Amino acid sequence: MMLIEAIEQSFCKLQEPSLEQLKSALQSVNSLLHEVPDHKTEPLNLAYGRNVIYSTKELEVIIIHIPASAATAIHNHGASIGAACLVQGHIVNSKFHLDTEGYPVVHSDDLIRTGDYFTAPKDQIHQLSNPFHEPAVSIHVYSPPLTDVHRYLPYSEVLDYVI
Repeated sequence: MMLIEAIEQSFCKLQEPSLEQLKSALQSVNSLLHEVPDHKTEPLNLAYGRNVIYSTKELEVIIIHIPASAATAIHNHGASIGAACLVQGHIVNSKFHLDTEGYPVVHSDDLIRTGDYFTAPKDQIHQLSNPFHEPAVSIHVYSPPLTDVHRYLPYSEVLDYVI
């Protein structure tokens, strides 16, 4: 069975899934995750490649390719929750909280290695970065499909004018 067919079979019955159900469904296709890099795309308008390989009204499955020395923006997932598995390389998952002015401040960095599963609960603000020399490829599932994703700029990237 091919990866996308297995994803369809494992994910099509999920209705308003929890984080654990998303992670479990992703783990159920573990034997086919070696096919994930075949579905990666190169970065176009973003610093990373993003390829939606399966989508329903309940969820979407996305392949993320973060080249060496690249990173996503600091972001949340809107009203969505997510689970992911890193299938190639290493990444750092930096989690943030907002300071009193609404700027993101890092509060933890987790090293994610090939084969590791990780989750994104609702309202999490984070950034995936690849400070290493090899590309990183991961598979993510979000429910509901991503909408209203918000990006955050750290204070150091906001111009501050003194008059």
